[in-house]
Amino acid sequence: MTSARRSKVLLLEAAPGAGKTRLLREAVGIAGRNGFTVVDGASAGPDAAPGAAPAPVGTRPHPPGAAEGGCHDPGASSAIETARAWLRDDAERVRAIVALDDLHLAGLPALTALCDLIVALSARPILWLLAFAPDGDAAPYEPVKSCLRELRGRLPVEPVRELGPLSGDALTRLVADCTGAVPGPALLALAESVNSTPRTVIELVRGLVEDGDICVVDGTSRLQPGSPGSAPAGAGVCTPALVPKRFSALVQKDLRSLSGPTMKALRLAAVLGSPFAPEDLSAMLGEAPVGLLTAVDEAVNRGLLVCGEHDLAFRGEPIWRVLLDSVPPPVCALLRRQAAEMLLSRPDGVERAALQLVHIAQPGDVAELRIIAEGSQRLLAADPSTAASLATRCMELLPPGQPERVRLAKTAVEAFTRVGDLDRAISLAKDTIDGAARLPAPWPAALAGDIAALRASMSTALLLLGNARMARRAAADALAAQKGGVQHSGAVITHLAASYLTGDSTAVERARKIRGAPDRHPPAVRVGAMTVHAFDQWCDGRVGDAVGSLRQAVALDHGSEEVQPFDPRWFLAFALTRTDEYEEAEAVVQSAAPTAAAGAGTLAAALPAVLRAPLHLAQGRLDEAEEAARVGVGMDGPYVPMLAPQAWLVLARVALRRGAFTQAGDYLKILDKDFPQRDASSPWRAPRLLLKAQSAEAQADSRAAMEVLAEIWAQAGALRELVLDDPAAAAWCVRCALAADMPDIAQLVVDTTEHLRTHNRRVPSVLAVALHARALAEGDADAVARAGRLHRNPWAQAAAAEDHAGLLLDHGDHERAIGELDRAMSAYGTLGGERDAARVRARLRRLGVRRRHWTHAKRPVSGWESLTKTERMVAELVAGGLTNQQAARRLFISPHTVGFHLRQIYRKLGIRSRTALIRFRA
Repeated sequence: MTSARRSKVLLLEAAPGAGKTRLLREAVGIAGRNGFTVVDGASAGPDAAPGAAPAPVGTRPHPPGAAEGGCHDPGASSAIETARAWLRDDAERVRAIVALDDLHLAGLPALTALCDLIVALSARPILWLLAFAPDGDAAPYEPVKSCLRELRGRLPVEPVRELGPLSGDALTRLVADCTGAVPGPALLALAESVNSTPRTVIELVRGLVEDGDICVVDGTSRLQPGSPGSAPAGAGVCTPALVPKRFSALVQKDLRSLSGPTMKALRLAAVLGSPFAPEDLSAMLGEAPVGLLTAVDEAVNRGLLVCGEHDLAFRGEPIWRVLLDSVPPPVCALLRRQAAEMLLSRPDGVERAALQLVHIAQPGDVAELRIIAEGSQRLLAADPSTAASLATRCMELLPPGQPERVRLAKTAVEAFTRVGDLDRAISLAKDTIDGAARLPAPWPAALAGDIAALRASMSTALLLLGNARMARRAAADALAAQKGGVQHSGAVITHLAASYLTGDSTAVERARKIRGAPDRHPPAVRVGAMTVHAFDQWCDGRVGDAVGSLRQAVALDHGSEEVQPFDPRWFLAFALTRTDEYEEAEAVVQSAAPTAAAGAGTLAAALPAVLRAPLHLAQGRLDEAEEAARVGVGMDGPYVPMLAPQAWLVLARVALRRGAFTQAGDYLKILDKDFPQRDASSPWRAPRLLLKAQSAEAQADSRAAMEVLAEIWAQAGALRELVLDDPAAAAWCVRCALAADMPDIAQLVVDTTEHLRTHNRRVPSVLAVALHARALAEGDADAVARAGRLHRNPWAQAAAAEDHAGLLLDHGDHERAIGELDRAMSAYGTLGGERDAARVRARLRRLGVRRRHWTHAKRPVSGWESLTKTERMVAELVAGGLTNQQAARRLFISPHTVGFHLRQIYRKLGIRSRTALIRFRA
């Protein structure tokens, strides 16, 4: 319009509350700020933004830049007349915007005059924004429709696409505007369920605030604890949470406009559950499938149902809940029983029948309780959360002392273990075993077997929880109860694994005996024995043999319906990562997840993350490694405590690579607190000490690092474990030992790598580690270069380039040394190793070479997020109590540079002293 210098007409047709008035108001504001004269007749009605300021009455022109005050609707017809009078009298050919709202409320004469005016002024640069509501019972729509037909015949008219239901960030912001805080998931789910128009959402949320159903906790608006809508989804078995009364009333009002057949179908569908099979609904209605078409079409078009490939589901649980509550309880019980009888006649209907009967079964209903118990067992692998709910509800309906409770408890314990609720699994197992102990002796053989199986399941949960000692004891009790009979495979595996992890030297011999008699043991037990054997091979330094044993165990393991606490895939992935076989490691990780129940909220969902974290780290993908490790330690849901130390080590190592010493120390403190090392056999002991030593070297010096590792030097097995944990670890130890003037320690590390090389001549990563360590100790520059070419680990490659440069400098070859330092600095920078890159950059500066290293990035002008990476590291160190000189040494920069960064930090954070910085970071 601006370039053509002619009029343009935009039509906005939308239902009341759809946001058209808000759009007009914002368009008026933008136009005013961009030099347009504004003639507005937009209302401050239902579409206005929450908290909008009232506007002056009347429709009048605003000079450019004066449209910020808003506008008010004095009546559609008078608004048209006022705009007409001003434009007719105005002789200036200035750019103008005319915004008129609610034209469906204007009379025919005013609308006719408006159309004539638009045509008459078509040669002037005027943007016409005309908004109206569609036809409805309360809107005299014919005049506006007639006039617009005439206007379209005389001028080009462009419709503005109507806004659909809000979603994502837009809906979140709208709810936040109404509550004053970011909405929590449950509140947002309610808003999504009624998201037909913004006005509906606003009415709902404001009503919930008025009713006291919303509270703000830690900056998040949530449904009030204890209010109906905040009931957890698991409070009932496959039943949606209760909803606030206001929400229910709003939805019920909307549902009244549905046809009778559609409403009937939806209420029956609510009883069946979500999702539901169309054939089940057809059977309950007693109609042929063709009879569902009209009802389903109407429900889908109204946004109440969504179609899957094979089933239908309610768009949200709140809608489902309102419809379910609309069925009187006695009728609902009859319908559930009818549905269960119908489902039981089908081959795969036991699980779905159990989901119906669990709501109506009573103590003493033997047949129904048997169906619920069978359904829980069948759902164990596919839906462990529901299986646990069914089993525990069935236990509640059985009187104390019933032997069937033990079998149900075993199902529930396995289910809780699968979803990661290990504490609840262990507690339920203990309570059930204690209750069974009060039953009269002697126990029937079946009951004794069930109790032994329950102990075995409890031992698995204990091992996954990281309590190897208690797991060993529980597994031993299970095996003792089955002495002379067929022993539970899970108990055998857990006892073997827990024994090994607690330093029991007999575990390896027992594993050897199991491997030597394959015909006497089931495959799962043999797999466990082979895994323990592989552990022993690894600790003895036979890396290739250990990887081979794990590969054989994986090949033999065809999966099990029970939770496996010692899956060989887990440890094969770790071993392949440490030997730089990244492609195979990724393939193993992908195959590991399906061995347990898949899906969000289960241990299986967390397993790939904890396995991938060290893999990402080894490949130099720090952001991905950090993200996976956060999942692995349970920051985003269930996790495997037994493997969590590995994820904490990854987090600490990522922080150390980035130079975030305080953060790395915090992670190591959490590791020491939550996973204490009770003895020398504890897993992850050597890599934990290595990280502490590297942190000491970064914050103090090489001698401090060697002191941290003092207990490692006295144990050959511990030193082998340390060297094998990280392909760059051996060279780092040699480098620190030489810097600390401890040549005997350097030689000890070299001897250890030579021992590993002798036993692993076909493992390239071990050969590279041994060559690198020896060459560095002997000062052989060419051999270090060969080691760098042999390494596959990118961190080790960068370290080899840096070591090669150091030896070249010792031989006076400055030109080649600078080239190697450049290569190392580039590699560290690409990997995200900010501290390592800074160290190399400092070496280049000492050689008179300066390299630019800053990057431009869009940041806020103030606050923590405005700081650069270097500024953040300086702030962390100074807030931790370091002087400028100490911070400079750790970051490989000068004290003057630290002072410069501090001034920038103070300015951006709006503070003036180190004390204020400490308070800011507290």
